[in-house]
Amino acid sequence: MVIWFKSNKFLVALILLIIPTFYTLLRPGFFWMQDDLQAFRIHQLDKCIQDLQIPCRWVPDAGYQYGYPQFIYYPPSVYYLGEIFNLVGFQFIDAVKILFILGFIFSAITMFIFLRSLLGSWPALVGAILYTYAPYKAVDVYVRGALSEFWAFVFFPVIFWSIYQLIKKGFVKYLAWMGLSIGLLLFTHNLMSMIFLPIAGVWALLWLILEKRWQVLTKLILGGVLGIGLAATFTLPVLLEKPYVHIDSMLSGYFDYRQHFVNLEQLFLSNHFGYGSSYLGSGDDLSMTTGVIHWAAGLLAVALGVLNFRKQKKLSLVILTLAVVDLLVLFLIHQKSTFIWEHLSMLTWLQFPWRILADSIFLLSLLGALAVYLIPQVKLAKVLGVALIAAVMVFYGGFFKPYQWYDISDADKFSGKSWEKQLTISIFDYLPIYATLPPTSKAPLQPEVLEGQVSFSSYQKGSNFQKGVLTAGELSLIRLPLYDFPGMEVKVDNQKITHWNNDCRGQEFCLGLITFKIPAGQHILEARLNNTPVRMIGNLITLTSIIVLGVLIFLSRKHAKNHR
Repeated sequence: MVIWFKSNKFLVALILLIIPTFYTLLRPGFFWMQDDLQAFRIHQLDKCIQDLQIPCRWVPDAGYQYGYPQFIYYPPSVYYLGEIFNLVGFQFIDAVKILFILGFIFSAITMFIFLRSLLGSWPALVGAILYTYAPYKAVDVYVRGALSEFWAFVFFPVIFWSIYQLIKKGFVKYLAWMGLSIGLLLFTHNLMSMIFLPIAGVWALLWLILEKRWQVLTKLILGGVLGIGLAATFTLPVLLEKPYVHIDSMLSGYFDYRQHFVNLEQLFLSNHFGYGSSYLGSGDDLSMTTGVIHWAAGLLAVALGVLNFRKQKKLSLVILTLAVVDLLVLFLIHQKSTFIWEHLSMLTWLQFPWRILADSIFLLSLLGALAVYLIPQVKLAKVLGVALIAAVMVFYGGFFKPYQWYDISDADKFSGKSWEKQLTISIFDYLPIYATLPPTSKAPLQPEVLEGQVSFSSYQKGSNFQKGVLTAGELSLIRLPLYDFPGMEVKVDNQKITHWNNDCRGQEFCLGLITFKIPAGQHILEARLNNTPVRMIGNLITLTSIIVLGVLIFLSRKHAKNHR
């Protein structure tokens, strides 16, 4: 044990130094956040797991309990991890806190491992601390509660590390790591993937040029394809089944990107930290800064790169390239970049241009580590590193704390007004297209009888199904408390029947609920969300990619064993 601590002293120091970012979460209860659906999402995914709905796509209680295609469109990976903690006995709210804590720890460790492979342990420690104490990370956790986006930080360094190692060494195991990390990023936050993977492409091209190892290009392409394949079960439906839900509310009003550009003072000079929201203008009560210390470290890296260009040509070119990329990233956060946003319509899905700060934080932390590495005198490099670590901990450490703390349990979270609120938060997002507007009241426990006479002896609502036993006195028309959606199938006595969604009698506005006729007699009824061709193809591609990943891991271990 002593030997392990000595050989991993920098890693141990890193863990100890980042404890202040999350120690306030190590207590009973829960904390305020803007996206207060994190525990609810794990709670709903738990119902999917209990029903063996894997992968989870449809959840039963969202949409005022009419059901919702939550995980067809919202990245689910972090919630699967949260479900593991729930299954071993933790409360849902505790699982959320654990996930945030692990996000801090894992992102720091992956950054450290990446930087250590590139620059050594001391610069790696400094860079990992910069990466952890970025103000925007405090915003993600303690203001926005953006769990999935926060976890994307874990995979940025792994992608850069695997690309670098694959180009330098060409081993199959790095191809596997590249595919796995890209797949996990896509499965964790598709929007973060959209803005980070092009930067990873620049990183790959840069090292291909510097190392002149173009023979590795095929492996890099295969790694990218493998990553896309691993996440296909999510990415294919989210791309191709987008027309089946209302998305206008996600891109208009408050969520229109034009309202959320950041000015230069906010971006570079402000040290304000608030728990409010982002608005048009400079009056935001929200930190949207890169961090003065972070960009100062980045500038120092550029200066050292220029001064050391002859001695450290490769790293100097790396620094200058990363600096240019970071400037482009920061430009996209400023209003002057509107013309780019107008021409690249996919950027509008980001909603908030300042989300791109995630990329800048990663790049500036990498540049800060490079600055420490390029200091020629060892003592001076240590002094600079200590100064950077101390500065971010002093200036930004106070940001990492909850706004309010609630002494509650799962029982409190999922009952009363709190439960009612969670059923309707973000109800406009991903509303099935057959509904004109969201419901104004909770779904009934049993189907409505629109015509005829029907009595139910039993009725059950599952995660992606509803079923029951009924007796119809005559040919009857019933309407289920369940949204219609592509893949929904209704069976009576195990025989598929035709249903429709446009009989909206008695409704203030059409909800697009499943409606069908049923003959006289006793019947067994079941409505269930099945796979569409797109979902089946996505599942098949992901399953195939998992097998390929397993083969690559097997081959890499066999290769390592043969070369011991």
